[in-house]
Amino acid sequence: MDLRVPSADELVMLSPVQVERVAHELEITRRRVEAASALMVLRVDQVAAYAADGHRGVGVWGRATNNWSGAEAAGMVKLAKAFRKLPKFAQAALAGELGVAQMHAVAKVAANPRVAEHLAEADELFTTAARDLPFDDFVVALRHWEELADADGARSRHDRAVRDRRASVHFVGVRSFLDAQGPAFDGVIFEEVLAHYVDLEWQHEWDLLAQVHGEGMHAGLMERTHSQRSFDALQRIFAAAGAGEAGSGPAVTVDIVIDQATFEHQLETMLGGDPAPIPPSYAPSRRCEDAKGRVVDPRAVVAASLVGQVRRLVIAADGVVLNMGRRQRLFTGQLREAVLLSARRCTVIGCTVPGHRCQADHLVPAARGGPTDVANGGPACRFHNPFKNNGTRTIRDAKGRWHTYRPDGTEIGWPTIRTNLRRGATAVLALGP
Repeated sequence: MDLRVPSADELVMLSPVQVERVAHELEITRRRVEAASALMVLRVDQVAAYAADGHRGVGVWGRATNNWSGAEAAGMVKLAKAFRKLPKFAQAALAGELGVAQMHAVAKVAANPRVAEHLAEADELFTTAARDLPFDDFVVALRHWEELADADGARSRHDRAVRDRRASVHFVGVRSFLDAQGPAFDGVIFEEVLAHYVDLEWQHEWDLLAQVHGEGMHAGLMERTHSQRSFDALQRIFAAAGAGEAGSGPAVTVDIVIDQATFEHQLETMLGGDPAPIPPSYAPSRRCEDAKGRVVDPRAVVAASLVGQVRRLVIAADGVVLNMGRRQRLFTGQLREAVLLSARRCTVIGCTVPGHRCQADHLVPAARGGPTDVANGGPACRFHNPFKNNGTRTIRDAKGRWHTYRPDGTEIGWPTIRTNLRRGATAVLALGP
């Protein structure tokens, strides 16, 4: 197998599409080798071929034969077992259609014994989602699927997090340590409040130093590190609470994104109804998370939204916000905020800037008749927002998935791996002997 990688001189002669194609050829090979290795583990395990040399199991065989680490061997064994339970998923993996990280993410979920009865019907779902979704979104979808497939276990985990909540202050010499743990939902609120106070600390420090340095003020002159400002922010929160001033500052808004079906299902349950369970196959459309994509308990979300503790954003299957609740006051600029929360991150493929840290961008520019509404908007970071002026464009398809196109109309990024698979593995070999 010739894995000829082009030299730097060769690369500069290639177009972006050609460079991407070379990278895809290598990636497809990597995927196929990983899947073939897992299939080998499965076959060795099926016939107990490991026993002839005195190995106690296929994992030990892998460590002895291939010098795998313990974690690597365990991961391969899990993937092999997942292939046995998910034949369509295995076939797509062997064809190079699925990423290595996606394979192992599914293997981890499939290893949960409490979801075994739902795995057969999830075969097509996992395959399609792993092929079509960005990895970070795929992992969130898997988390939602596991919670729907193992509803009792999910409730148990959330309830256990509530029961095990604790907080304490410890002292060791001249240092103090604040230690706390609890439900993810409460952690989301804690983080938003802390981030708000960290911003206040940053602005206060900037204003003081600007009086000294004037126009020459820049971030490099800041005297405290981010960690120090974070501690000072926590100190300010406790000081305000101790002085009875906790409610005197600006309100901090905590946004939770939840899909319509989950919201209505949980609301009906809380009102004494007995709605049918949401099937695990709904997972790719499910949203019950904060602005950074962290999955939270839907029971806590609905309860908190009803009493004004958080602001809910109810979304449709295509990601467009249907409804925004209000948190104790009428918010200005709700249209902008709905656009920013319509995606977990900047909509340009590969960008990881969180959506709530981006700018609200017109998908079809207003200058070309694009309407100013949520359906024609998406978050774009400061770096990528101007790219549309050069002809780069981003669209959202009917399933709520984002695609980025070059000025010449070719699509950017991993979605074109499928096109290159159909084209055949030739690009790498054509670049050298």
